[in-house]
Amino acid sequence: MVQGLLTAVLVAAGMIAVAYVTVVWSDSQQIPTQQSEFSGSATSASTVANQTTTAQQGGAPSPGTTFVRILLGSADSVSYSFSPDQVNVVIGVNNTVTWVNDDNAAHTVTSRDGSFGSGNIGAGGVYTYTFTTPGTYRYYCAYHSWMVATVVVEAG
Repeated sequence: MVQGLLTAVLVAAGMIAVAYVTVVWSDSQQIPTQQSEFSGSATSASTVANQTTTAQQGGAPSPGTTFVRILLGSADSVSYSFSPDQVNVVIGVNNTVTWVNDDNAAHTVTSRDGSFGSGNIGAGGVYTYTFTTPGTYRYYCAYHSWMVATVVVEAG
């Protein structure tokens, strides 16, 4: 009985935390970034260097970064996935996309056409990719088949 009550309290607290983070991030639409002078990639200011996976196409960083979150619970429920599940970016404006893994399970960002792939992104990790060619890029998590999303890249 006590264990069941404790589980219910922990689940409720987790749901409240997710709701709070969703509201805060919806209001800000951006997380703080640090600009790396060498790679041109943006990473979460709170991310430890060994948790960061970075890959880029092309050499120059884009002026703006678009963030996609991997929602808490994505590994356990088909109701959660990438958020948002579609982003539209413009080359030279916001064509760097950073995926932030808010889940406590590992995930991947794997393009259907093979043009980019994160490999394993551990809990709390990030993956950054700069798009330089217009097109529609569909991607998924190799570990969780229900996690699918799209990046639409427009010419600048």
